[in-house]
Amino acid sequence: MAEENNEPLTLNQEYDLWKSNVPLMYDFVSETRLTWPSLTVQWLPGNNPQVPDRQELILGTHTSGEETNYLKIAAVDLPHQVVAGSLEDSDGEEEQVKSNIKITKKFKHDLEITRARYMPQQSNVVATINGAGDIFIYDTDGSSRQKPTKLQYHKENGYGLSFNTLDQGKLLSGSDDHTIALWDVANSQTPIVTWENSHTDIVNDCKWYNFEKDIFGSVSEDSSLQIHDLRVLEDGNKESKDTSVMNIMAPQPFNTIAFSKHSRNLFAAAGTDSNIYLYDMRNLEKPLHVMAGHTDAVTSLEFYGQQDGVIISGGADRRIIVWDIMEIGSEQVRDDAEDGSPEIMMVHAGHKSPINDISINDSIPWLIASAEEDNIVQIWKCSSKLPRVGGIPEPDISMF
Repeated sequence: MAEENNEPLTLNQEYDLWKSNVPLMYDFVSETRLTWPSLTVQWLPGNNPQVPDRQELILGTHTSGEETNYLKIAAVDLPHQVVAGSLEDSDGEEEQVKSNIKITKKFKHDLEITRARYMPQQSNVVATINGAGDIFIYDTDGSSRQKPTKLQYHKENGYGLSFNTLDQGKLLSGSDDHTIALWDVANSQTPIVTWENSHTDIVNDCKWYNFEKDIFGSVSEDSSLQIHDLRVLEDGNKESKDTSVMNIMAPQPFNTIAFSKHSRNLFAAAGTDSNIYLYDMRNLEKPLHVMAGHTDAVTSLEFYGQQDGVIISGGADRRIIVWDIMEIGSEQVRDDAEDGSPEIMMVHAGHKSPINDISINDSIPWLIASAEEDNIVQIWKCSSKLPRVGGIPEPDISMF
């Protein structure tokens, strides 16, 4: 009725419409309501050989002081067809959608967890940052009553948290107090480098580059995007040095930055104006391309690791978009063009509130976890009928 009268759909109508299309758009969807919202989500690597179809995730809590907060390890048992990457043996939809998240471990935490990330070289080591800017290092193989290592430098809330994939134990953190810190979590409880003056406003995100261990990027409410190179530091004098080697002033502040895992020169940033900006490290004078699809601020951004040219973004508009940048500039028929630009591969519209965080599973192709403000975590896998997901279909020669 709302559509017939050209009235906007209500939130529940949107959700019901999305749910009715799940069998067409997905190979798998699972939705779990948590007791408290999680501001963070991240898949843990690898399978348990005793339970091969089980995957694990990191979650946190934000109880607003009403109850104790926890760092949580969650598990989800997936249908074998999803893990194996083939639905040919599936008996129907019922098996594909009944997999709820179960909390298997939890560790007490001071204040809410704004971000949690595991160390790539040792996945049982998990770092968190809280609403006061304090950082905690947990051993998730250890006792649930353990006292985590506490790292103190920041004076306010932080969302930037990134382990170096090429240099074990090196952790970046960024805070609302305008500062960035570099930690060696195994050897010191004080930062080995600090940046107090690189940004003049809230640091929204900081992430390591994937091809050189000394390079990282940061974005801030001061509208600057900076690429830093630790190699410019002078030995023995590492306090608050200027390591910025590239600087972009964005049209509006960026909330998040992500580096390609396939191309040394490609990275992306997004934020307040809802667009995704693609950049070439060799020439930052202007973006390579600007992708429009979200209708509100972009809060999360990740490059897909298993295939080149795919980006996943989540936003305050309750949407997650899967982008295929190989399709930029492709011709479209009019009906397709009305649905969006050619690089939009899929829009995940199953959330009812803004997206807090997203994570792409490294071992199961196209499996994504997403956490929203309204206590919901969803696990979903795009339909293998999508050409990028299922592969380019073989042409029917008889048609020619």
